[in-house]
Amino acid sequence: MKLSNDLDVPTALWAGQEVKRSRRRSALILIGAFWFFAFFMLAIRASFMTPWSFDVLAPRRLAAALFGTALCLIMAYILDRLRTLSFSMRVICGLLGAFAMSILIALFSLTLNRVIAPLPNIAGITASEAVHWIVIWFGYTLAWTGTHLALVYHWEAEDQLRCSHVLQELAQKSKAAALQYQINPHFLFNTLNSISALVLERRTRQAEAMLLNLSTFIRAAPADEAGGMIRLGEEIKMLRLYLTIEEARFSNRMRVVIEVPDALCPAMVPSLILQPLVENAVRYGVGQSEAMTTIRIVAEQQGRQLRLTVEDDGVLTEAPEGGSGLGLANVRSRLEAHFGNSGSLAAGPRTEGGYRATISLPLSTPL
Repeated sequence: MKLSNDLDVPTALWAGQEVKRSRRRSALILIGAFWFFAFFMLAIRASFMTPWSFDVLAPRRLAAALFGTALCLIMAYILDRLRTLSFSMRVICGLLGAFAMSILIALFSLTLNRVIAPLPNIAGITASEAVHWIVIWFGYTLAWTGTHLALVYHWEAEDQLRCSHVLQELAQKSKAAALQYQINPHFLFNTLNSISALVLERRTRQAEAMLLNLSTFIRAAPADEAGGMIRLGEEIKMLRLYLTIEEARFSNRMRVVIEVPDALCPAMVPSLILQPLVENAVRYGVGQSEAMTTIRIVAEQQGRQLRLTVEDDGVLTEAPEGGSGLGLANVRSRLEAHFGNSGSLAAGPRTEGGYRATISLPLSTPL
């Protein structure tokens, strides 16, 4: 099984686990950095605003920071378990959690400084002092909660964007594969219909040769690349096999000229993208004329674009009415599925007679 980024399933799962571990590390670093900052700020502030020295207050503030770190770890776990809720509901839960944490930290600090290890010359806990410290700690816990939720929101937006890209790519590949599968029965129907006509005309040898060539073509066709990309050299090789099939009928009035530079053979193209165009040239150019007809297949580079042209000098300047219309429509749809606006097909009569179809697509080679 393959995914859109060409990773197999175990590798993709490993990558997903790596993302989770990386995000977990980021959340832990945020908690550690936040409380490290809070510890120094509170300890330094107290050393200037209270009669006790830094070495007296630092251990107490460190204990409060460690207690707050534990609360943040618990809160982060709870928010992660609530990820199925809407983000607005999680924000509300985060606000309530920040308020609850501020109460717990305030009570812990006051109990430590007033009851467990009371500071010298200090009275017991009062309600006004408890409210004062709850407000101070609520500012700290609210800052951490907001930062944590913003980070989670960023991660979820990344996941949604990645999922959207994957779904779009899968949809394009599915469409391309469906169009590729559409070509095969169309081509087989036309070929078998031609073989049937040869049999009815008692042209047994030509029919047998056409059957053998059809068998060779099917065996050589890139079935595992349905809807995918192959090298231009392989595409031309498949076209030569197809033209060998048609030579059983039109060898006395069909000439083929293929002009593909070796430098362009590694270029990647949708598999069998040229076959419908060549089939149309044979069917409407060669098949409708008794004179010798030349079919030219040309590949050329124009900047970062690859241009593929199939043209003939037959007597017809356009496909006759009543045809299936599958060939050109299929090619256009496949180019759109693979390349979007970067791929196009221009088709129409030549001024000197005959018909020309030109494909433009991005020039790319395999890594």
